[in-house]
Order: sequence, then structure tokens, then C-alpha cells
Amino acid sequence: MKNKRDKSVIEHWLRLYNQLKAASYQVLEWPDDDSSKKNIDAFCVDGEEHTLAIEHTLIEPFVGEKADAARFLRTLGTLENHPSLLQPGHMFMVSQPVASVPVGIRWADIPNELLEQLPNVLRELPDGNSRIPLKAGGCEILLHIQKLPWRQNDSGKFLTGRNYPGDPGPELVIRAMRNKIPKLSVSGAEKKILVLEKDAVAGTIESQFEQIAADHEIRNLLLGIDEIWSANTAGLEREAVLFTNLLWPQLDRSTICSLNIRTGRFWRLEEEFV
Repeated sequence: MKNKRDKSVIEHWLRLYNQLKAASYQVLEWPDDDSSKKNIDAFCVDGEEHTLAIEHTLIEPFVGEKADAARFLRTLGTLENHPSLLQPGHMFMVSQPVASVPVGIRWADIPNELLEQLPNVLRELPDGNSRIPLKAGGCEILLHIQKLPWRQNDSGKFLTGRNYPGDPGPELVIRAMRNKIPKLSVSGAEKKILVLEKDAVAGTIESQFEQIAADHEIRNLLLGIDEIWSANTAGLEREAVLFTNLLWPQLDRSTICSLNIRTGRFWRLEEEFV
């Protein structure tokens, strides 16, 4: 049976999907509420009676994520959308490697030392990806900074996260596909979508998915569905923002988009380059 949180994530994701696709799907029923049967999570219909089946699963974080999250939230995580780090017309997605903050140092010193260096660093960065080593708290932290165009009339964004070096590999995604696709594929809906959720700030589902070998088993699994999407919920509680993008049949950068579930504000990466 899907719990209340899972249902909320599905409904928020569907709202974002509708915005991106100019669609009008609504959840008609939750078949998986009947725990005695292996049913899909959500059966949806739109205004023209087209049907959509959704199967959702949370991709597990890496081992030791909770302990590392505690360090992150007391260091780089405290600087999320700090006023001195905002640049109008730009969004920064800044991550530190997992285990970059060791024990035995004053974690509380790190945010202040980063604040002394980051404003000048951010002003000089070109659009795209950069790796910047900074000294803070007596250690070196290698920050991965992605600079993207943002709304010109907006004060900007400075979003923080963690970057797991190497990622946890494709096995967690493969396991999810084995468990979820078979019951999705037998659904009677016209369109069948698997949604892979990531609620941790380290690693990316995209990189994990790209590592999957297209062997006979995987090809057969994919024959039974239409699309696979990511759902990044790491910012859902703090910022009320959900991100998504298409993973399969092809990784599509133009579908990277987000929705503020409180304000209804929609953002799409492609629009920033038009």
C-alpha cells in the first residue's frame, strides 16, 4: 500500500508532468491500496479519457548517507539561498563530495569561511560546470558548481547539495526496474510511466541510469513501458520545489523542469536558452 507521502510525491510529479506536457491527467484511483495484489501505484485519466499508469519507487541513498547529511546540513547546507551568494538571472547548484567534511574539525567555522570566498568565485564563473577547491575549517573542500541561466527578473538561486564520487552504480536502479516494470507493463493504461525518485542530495539517478547495460533482460523489461522519468525531491521540504526530467527512451535535457508546489511557479531549462 502506498503511504501518504508516496501518494503526495506522485500527485506533485503528475502536476509537474501536466505543466510540461500541457496535459490534464488526474489520479482516478490508487490500485496499490489493495495490498493483497501487485497493482500499479496510480491510474490516471485526462479530460479526453486517455489513461496513464504510474509506478513510483524511491532509489535508496548510499551507505552512510545519514551521518554525512548531518555534516552537510551544518556546513554547505546552511548557505542555501544566502543573500550574499545570489546573482540576478542565474541559478547556482553547488555540491560538495560525500565525506568531504572530516571529524575532528570545527564544522561551524566552515560556512563563514566559505562565505568569505564564494561571492568573488561565483562572479567570475562562466555558465556550465566548474570544480573549485576552497579551504575551510582546516580542510580543502572541492565544490562542484553548476551555473545556469535563471529568470532575469528573479534575485537568483543558490542551491546546495552533495556529490557522491562515482555514484552508487546502476544496481539500485536495475533492482527497481525488475521489481516495478512487470506490474506496470500489464496495466491496461494507454501510457505507462516509471518514476524513479531521489530524495537524497548526493548522486544522480541520471548517472546511475546511464551506466545500465542494454542487455537482453533490460531490453525485454523496457518493451513493456513507455517512459522512465526522474523525480528529484531533495528540495521538496525546504523549498517546496520538485524537479523532473525524462530518462528513457532518451535522456532529454530539454525536459529538465521544476515546480514550486506552493506557488505553482513552473521553470523549464530549455526556456532559459530561447
